[in-house]
Amino acid sequence: MLDKSFLDGVTSAQLQYYAQKKWTFGITEVLIHEHLRKRDARRIANLFKLHSIEDSIVLLPGMGEMFRAEGTSLKPASKVLRAKSVNFRTERGPTGQFFELDGNALRSTKARAVEVEKRLHALTEVWRMFSEIPALKDSKPEEIPAKVHELSLQIRDDHEDMRKFYGNHRPPSFPPPELLDEDWALFRSIQVQLLAGLDFFASYGLDKSPSREKLLHEIFDLDYLISALLVGGLACREIRFVERFRLLRSDGIILR
Repeated sequence: MLDKSFLDGVTSAQLQYYAQKKWTFGITEVLIHEHLRKRDARRIANLFKLHSIEDSIVLLPGMGEMFRAEGTSLKPASKVLRAKSVNFRTERGPTGQFFELDGNALRSTKARAVEVEKRLHALTEVWRMFSEIPALKDSKPEEIPAKVHELSLQIRDDHEDMRKFYGNHRPPSFPPPELLDEDWALFRSIQVQLLAGLDFFASYGLDKSPSREKLLHEIFDLDYLISALLVGGLACREIRFVERFRLLRSDGIILR
């Protein structure tokens, strides 16, 4: 699974080298969104990098698509969905814009931005309630790192607790908790969101408020990480992101 930080840090030639060595890179909808929500030279250059290895790229199913598939089939999304081939159009249209950056792409990006803002608000409201978790409540500042680490291991190892948490919050149309394990996107989403909440609490507590851009980046990372955990591989240069992946998928492949 290809993260934006890795794509930012490599050249087209380096990517082509990996492609020649038969690497296949999975990309997500959120990667495309990150490159369309802002228009700058680096993002446009990244689209051309992807174009240079498009035969070695597959588009992975989106989060909503996977959740719906699991709710309908009662099977892990990886058992019922397949990745798709991609084709990047690098020609310029009548307005002078690249087709990937035309009006239709802009409207699609704006619609996605509305969805992300809703998730952002909902998740941060939940994360701010982490101070009420018994293991963290009334903890002294010097005790927080050890307790956060302990809870992180619980999120990784206690599958029954994860299923219980999911069962307490699942919509009626979603699969019953007893079916879920690490192969399910729904299960991984619970783990990833709880880990992100712990990091949020450890970093900001109740007194500080991170910038909107940092929070947006955190939301994007959730989708990246769920996909990476399911495919078992991550190409990324962000230390915190890599550490989360390594914690939850010790057998995974990491390309930095």
